[in-house]
Amino acid sequence: MIYKHVLLEARREFAGGDPGRMASLSGSEYVPERHAVRLRYLNAVYEVSFPDGEIAGDRAGELNQDEEALLLQYLSQASGGSTTGRWIAFAELPSGMLHDAPFRVEVTKPLAQLFDQRPQHLIWAAKQLGGHAIRLTGDAGVVVPVLPRILLAVLLWVGDEEFPARANMLFDAVSPGYLSTASLFVLGSCLSAHLQQMAGNPE
Repeated sequence: MIYKHVLLEARREFAGGDPGRMASLSGSEYVPERHAVRLRYLNAVYEVSFPDGEIAGDRAGELNQDEEALLLQYLSQASGGSTTGRWIAFAELPSGMLHDAPFRVEVTKPLAQLFDQRPQHLIWAAKQLGGHAIRLTGDAGVVVPVLPRILLAVLLWVGDEEFPARANMLFDAVSPGYLSTASLFVLGSCLSAHLQQMAGNPE
């Protein structure tokens, strides 16, 4: 959970940047006539006004403070690096090992419990967020473009009589060039929550 002071600091950092440069480095679009940066987050388009950092869009009212701060941090801290196609676990992020245990408990364990025995529902939920199925390992896997240059993968192993269900979340190796490890923890938590919200009866 991101506290309000983090959101305020993210707005200050965003206001101190150059909107055109932030848009270019983050894979977003600067719309000068609207004084805003337009970007996609979980398959929805948002506009972040400059310099105040207010966020508008069809689903802007659904964003919580964590997500608002993440969008601002992503724009302000973007390195311009391209996605690599190389996947790393949370523990492999800078200092990620220190928080890997809570990440597994808070982020991936609920996904394993929810989608156990119904991996197709995980694929359906990911598609609603702009993602697609991927074959890496496990019984099912999906990739979701959470932000323009941050891809997250979720892998699921269905449980059986011998082993319980488990899940893992992987990050494209470029991700630390856009968000800190603490913010990537929150981003993973947000994706997990949205997948859980999307879970239901696939069409």
